[in-house]
Amino acid sequence: MIDKTTDPQEAIRIAIQREQEAYDFYHDHAGLFENEATREMFEFLAKEELKHKARLQEELDKNYLYEM
Repeated sequence: MIDKTTDPQEAIRIAIQREQEAYDFYHDHAGLFENEATREMFEFLAKEELKHKARLQEELDKNYLYEM
């Protein structure tokens, strides 16, 4: 859980984990649908979550390197 006492880097790590969980959800469920449009929507959403995760990781890396 993130609250006002959470370290910013830890908050980003939690967000990265949640993006991975969202990706897993969309990716795993995409194959459940026979309707092509629905399946494609879930696949699209899964890819978006990976983009979010990558952006958060970039921020974490940038802030980590800045502090060194």
